This record gives sequence, structure tokens and C-alpha cells, in this order.
Amino acid sequence: MVDFAPGQKEERPGAVLDATLIPMMRELDAILIAVASPSIGGGDMLQTVLSIEEELVFADFEQAERRLERIKKERAPNEVERAALQRVVAWLEAGAPLRTLDLSLQETKVLSHFCFLSQKPALVVINCTAEEAAQEIPAQQAEPMTSRGLEVFPMAAAFEAELWELDTQARDELLREVGLTATAADRLTAALFRRLGLIVFYTAGEPEAHAWALPIGSTALDAAAKIHSDIARGFIRAEVISFADFERFGSEAKARAAGRLRLEGKEYTMQDGDVIHIRFKV
Repeated sequence: MVDFAPGQKEERPGAVLDATLIPMMRELDAILIAVASPSIGGGDMLQTVLSIEEELVFADFEQAERRLERIKKERAPNEVERAALQRVVAWLEAGAPLRTLDLSLQETKVLSHFCFLSQKPALVVINCTAEEAAQEIPAQQAEPMTSRGLEVFPMAAAFEAELWELDTQARDELLREVGLTATAADRLTAALFRRLGLIVFYTAGEPEAHAWALPIGSTALDAAAKIHSDIARGFIRAEVISFADFERFGSEAKARAAGRLRLEGKEYTMQDGDVIHIRFKV
């Protein structure tokens, strides 16, 4: 239970976050919490994370409570919103972030404009040694964070800085030596896309190749609309190659010659890494 006194101001004694940042944070798609591992001189990283989490929970609690107070004065209040906010306040008052609260589709819709901070996808980036970054975080360290819906991401900042001074071949060799498959930038991007529920598809033609983001479960028609509304309007079919095949054969033409190109309709569910060429007529 977190001690939230009704009407308490955001300028709380010992607050970790600057209250002036809260409005800007509500515009974010995801939150990264960066902490240092004790192995490189950091302090109590779990306590730091939980203190930041408490500030996010408190900011949401205060926002929801203010709205409930205004609803009391309305002649015809939205009862769905009122009930949803009452659930939210009770959950937050217990000290739990909203990302761990199971909301119905109706509740999610009515609460969407609040942009609650503790509901946003969040990753804890732990700056550590290269050896630690190549291993899984011990369960006893990770559980207090993962139980709050946080994903833990180890990253060796000093090691990564060294990598970017090397050419591609030397960089890959050093990554393999420590047991890493990719740079932190690539791994963190993939982790963020997972947390945001996104996939990436590619268009690879003239004048350039391009990567596009789409929500998981999107169709070929959604992909067409992402590229241009005219392409979606005149959609005929999609020519699709998996990125693995595109990389293996080296080009769209060679993948096509090998029979790895598929023809898909507008209802086709896009897969992460699809390379797509859309035939259309307007």
C-alpha cells in the first residue's frame, strides 16, 4: 500500500522525477528507466527503479482522483468512465502500476485520453559489464521488476562505445567473443518494438529501401495504407518475400527465381520482416 493523501501535491519530499516533466512524459509511447549495475559502481538499482515507479503511480493516482472529483459535479456523468476510474484509483492506491491491471476494451477506450504513465510499456535498461550483458539477469533480481510489467534489458555502455570505433568485421568478432548476437542499439530497438506490439516490414525498390512499423496483426492492406493512401485504395495484390529469404538470395529477383515469392491478398496478416511489393491501380 502506498500512502497517497488525497489532494497531495506532486512536489513530494524526496521525489525522484521532476514534476515539470510529467506532462511531456504523457506524450511518450514507451518509457526507458536507466540504472547502473553495482558491478560498475551503481547503487541499489532495484530501489531506484521502484522509486521511479512510485512516482509514475502517484502521478496517475493524482490525475485520476482529480477527474473523479470533477465527475461528481457533472449533471450527466459518464458512468463507464466513473467506474473505470474508481478501479484505477483503487489499484494505484495499492501501489500497483496500471500496466498490471486487466482492463476491458470498453474501459481501455474510455481511459485512453488520460495517457497514464504507469500504463505505458516500460523497459529497465541496466548499464553493466559486457559479461553481464551477455547473460540473463538472475531471476531474484529481475522478478521484482518483471512482476510490475517491466522488461529488464542489460547493456554494457562502455563496451558498446568501444564497438563503434571498430569496423564491421572486428565489431562482429568482438560481439561473438563476449557471447552477444547484436549491438545494444539493435537489441534495444527489437525490445522496444516487442513492448509496443509492433512489427517491421520493408519495401525494397527504387529509389531506396525503407522500413515501416505496423501493429502486430496488421494486414497487407494496412501495410499499403502505411506507404500511401492511393496504394491502399487501388490495392490489387501483394508480392511478399520473407527477410530471411531476401537476405539468403541477395535480391528480390533471385528470391523470385528460387520460388520464394508469394502472392497475397489484402487480408494477408503481415509478418515481422516481410519484404513487400504491392501491385495497385488508381
